[in-house]
Amino acid sequence: MSEKKVYNKPALDLDEKIKLLKDRWLIITDVEKAKHYLLHIWYFRLTWYFKFYQDKETDIFHDWVNFEQVVHLYAFDRKLRLLTLDAIEKIEVSLKSNINYTLYKDYWVFWYLDKSFFALENERNNEIYNNFINKVIEIQEKQKSIFVKEYFIKYDGKYLPCWMLFEELTIWSISTILNVLKPEYCTKIASNYSTYYVDLRKWINLLVQVRNISAHHSRLWNNDYLIKPRVQDVIFKNVFLLEKNNNTNEVSSNYYNTALIINYLLKCINKNFSWFDDLKKLFDDFSEVDKTKMWFVNDWQKNFWQ
Repeated sequence: MSEKKVYNKPALDLDEKIKLLKDRWLIITDVEKAKHYLLHIWYFRLTWYFKFYQDKETDIFHDWVNFEQVVHLYAFDRKLRLLTLDAIEKIEVSLKSNINYTLYKDYWVFWYLDKSFFALENERNNEIYNNFINKVIEIQEKQKSIFVKEYFIKYDGKYLPCWMLFEELTIWSISTILNVLKPEYCTKIASNYSTYYVDLRKWINLLVQVRNISAHHSRLWNNDYLIKPRVQDVIFKNVFLLEKNNNTNEVSSNYYNTALIINYLLKCINKNFSWFDDLKKLFDDFSEVDKTKMWFVNDWQKNFWQ
C-alpha cells in the first residue's frame, strides 16, 4: 500500500476559484453571478456536477461547456430530490399506518414489545431489535413532542401505544423493524401493496437510502445506490433494468428502477397522486439534461403503469 499524501491544497477565495475554472476552460460570461452561486451553493458541491463535463485526467472542461449549464443541471437535481422526498414521505406515512393497523387490530397496541413478533434467531436480528427498543426508550425519556409529554402526564404507562410511537420514528427505524418482523406478519403488511414481503423489504431499504441522499442534498442524477431489488421481484421482474456483474444479471441500482418502485407504491396508496406526471413535467422543463445518465431511455414511460 502506497503512503498516504498530506493534504496541502490552499484555500481559494471566490476570485481565485473563478480563475481556476477559467484556466480549466469553463466558459463564464457573468463573473459576478458565478461568484454568487459559488458563495451560496459552494464550489465543492458543484464539483459533483463539474466532473461530468471535464476530462477525467486533466479536469479540463469540454470546449462547449459554460457555467450556466452546470448550474442548470444542479437545479434539475435539486428539484428531483424535492420531488423524490415528497413521494417517499407519502410512502413512509402509509407504511407506518399499515404496519400498525395490521398488527394492533389482531393483537395489541404494544405489539412491538412482544419478541414473538420478531425473527430473533440470530445475533444480528437481536442487535437490530435491541437498538430499536433503545430508540423507543430514548423517545420516551426525551419527550420532545407535546403529545408524548401529554400521554405520560395523563396515563400511568411505561410505553407509548404503537400509533404514537411510530409518529416519532424515522423511515430508517421503520425499515429495520420491517426487516426483522416474522414473515407471516410481513406478508400481511406486504399484501396491502399487492407484493411479496421480501420485495417490500428491499424496496423500503432502497428508498431509505434514496431518502437520505435527497435529505442531505447529495446527488440523485447519475448516481448508483447500494441497495438493489431482487431480479425475481414479483412486480418488476420483467421491467427492471439489469446489469451484468460477474456474469450474473443483477438489478441496476439507478434512479429509473427506483422511480418504478416509487410510482407503483404511490398508485397503491392513492391512484390520484400526480407523481408520475410531475416527474414527466420536470423532465420536460429540463429537456437539456441527459436523462440516460439515470437510465431513462426514449421509451421509459411504457413501464410506468397509471
